[in-house]
Amino acid sequence: MPEEMYALSRLDETFDRTKSLLWPPLRGVWLRLTVIALFVGGSLDLLSNFDPYLVVSFVLGSIISVMPPIVAVALVGIALLWWIIGTVLQFVFVDMLSTGDIRIRRFFRERLGKGVRLFLFQVALTLLPALAGTAFLVALLGFGRGGGSVPSIPFYVFIPVMMGVTFLFRIILLLTTDFVVPIMIREDCGAIKGWKRMIGMISAKFLQIVVYVVGRLTLGFIAGIVCTILIALALVVTAIPFVLIGTAMFGPFQTGNYMSFLPLLVPYLIIAIPVVLLIMVPFVTFFRYYGLLVLEGLAPEYRLLPE
Repeated sequence: MPEEMYALSRLDETFDRTKSLLWPPLRGVWLRLTVIALFVGGSLDLLSNFDPYLVVSFVLGSIISVMPPIVAVALVGIALLWWIIGTVLQFVFVDMLSTGDIRIRRFFRERLGKGVRLFLFQVALTLLPALAGTAFLVALLGFGRGGGSVPSIPFYVFIPVMMGVTFLFRIILLLTTDFVVPIMIREDCGAIKGWKRMIGMISAKFLQIVVYVVGRLTLGFIAGIVCTILIALALVVTAIPFVLIGTAMFGPFQTGNYMSFLPLLVPYLIIAIPVVLLIMVPFVTFFRYYGLLVLEGLAPEYRLLPE
């Protein structure tokens, strides 16, 4: 009898649990989950070709390079605080789903220590693609010295290395979020010990893990497309009344008139951002349930969800 593939067999239960939690909609549940989506939505990798940590690092680096030092330091501090809160909420999210108590404050202080440990692990992990990128740039600059054109050899060597390191980084981050976080909760341990347990699971269930990663990235890509379309439609619909108000107040769109619409941007964002987060809630919840259900199939001792 062929072995059950948990990445495939747990999809129906994932959908049922997600529907049970979110429908009929309860305001308190949805509002708290929008906070979760705000901080951890990107790290659940809805769009499988989007790497939030690399993109954030690149954007911050570009902005900081042209900012006054004090502003740059403040921006880095805010970004790091945001990152730490996100790692703590990874554990809080699991606690919420495993207990059925959809409250954040109850679990946040308890999980702060584990969140900081996970943050430090992710920072160390982020250095891998950063070091690979630095090596790539150094190689290009080195080959480019001497007045000649830059040979194509570095592209054949380092671009595949960069792609491989980045892909490995994303897989490790995905498995950390989906499996190691629940293991850390069950074992009451740090990220390194959690990954030791994870490595043992990979050795014993290698094919299952491969099927899960492929299926998870595929579902993430599909969900990313659907989520992007829904968000784009919601943003357009939300913008319609503001465009009508702006046109009535400042006349039709003409050259030089666009700056007049800036006062409407802040109220638009105040409405649009929560709408975007509400759209993300079902996707974020689905993928968190999915990881937990597959994990309990792979290793029943790590079952966290109620019957």
